[in-house]
Amino acid sequence: MSDRSRQEPPQTRRARRAAERKASRQAPAPSGRSPIIWITGAALLAGVVLLVVLIFVNQPAGGVALTPPNDLTPTELADGRSVGAADAPVTLEVWADFQCPGCGIFTRATEARLMREYVTDGKLRLLFHDFAFIGEESVQAAIAARAAGTQDAFWPYHDWLFANQDGENDGAFRREVLLAIADELGLDRAAFEASLDDPALAAAVADETAAGRDVPVPGTPTLVLNGQTLSGVPSWDELAALIDAGIEAASGASPAP
Repeated sequence: MSDRSRQEPPQTRRARRAAERKASRQAPAPSGRSPIIWITGAALLAGVVLLVVLIFVNQPAGGVALTPPNDLTPTELADGRSVGAADAPVTLEVWADFQCPGCGIFTRATEARLMREYVTDGKLRLLFHDFAFIGEESVQAAIAARAAGTQDAFWPYHDWLFANQDGENDGAFRREVLLAIADELGLDRAAFEASLDDPALAAAVADETAAGRDVPVPGTPTLVLNGQTLSGVPSWDELAALIDAGIEAASGASPAP
């Protein structure tokens, strides 16, 4: 038999097309051009973008996580750095450092109760004094509270500072945090920053701290009740008894036995 007779019969046009389609399905797509690769890459990119957006949306303002105070000073009774009726029979002066742990405890517990039980009834006027002695963050926090005071927000800012104590000179009251508190209170950011950098406010904090040494302020908090410096920090019962005695004395009544 000749070689010609052993050759495969010629394919029809239809058969050739079918073979070509089969071959195209089996052949791998050129590298980098596979639709699957493009689709997978697009999906991964979309996932990364979504993750970044979620992180950004859920991040606290300014990257700072703040703890809201449990009790807010009644600002309707505030006048600068004092709170309470001007003619209240008893005045309690509090010398404090915003980084002082004992001051934080006094503010969050005793001072909040004083507001509820004495200040709102017109029996007590409370006055805050700076004694910023622990370190630079104490000074900056005191300046920031005064800066908030230029926008009538000293007491809310005071409350937020004491609610966010976290160690001493360890970044709890770095500038970023001070600005975040101002933002939380809705203060004018530009005006607040200008006040924060005002040398007059820094001088006021330094002068009042120096004046505290003449009281003298042995430590913080130091309480001065109607001009009399108290020894240490009294318990609630002791302090309430002293305030009640001051109220009775102002009214002309004899103190209760």
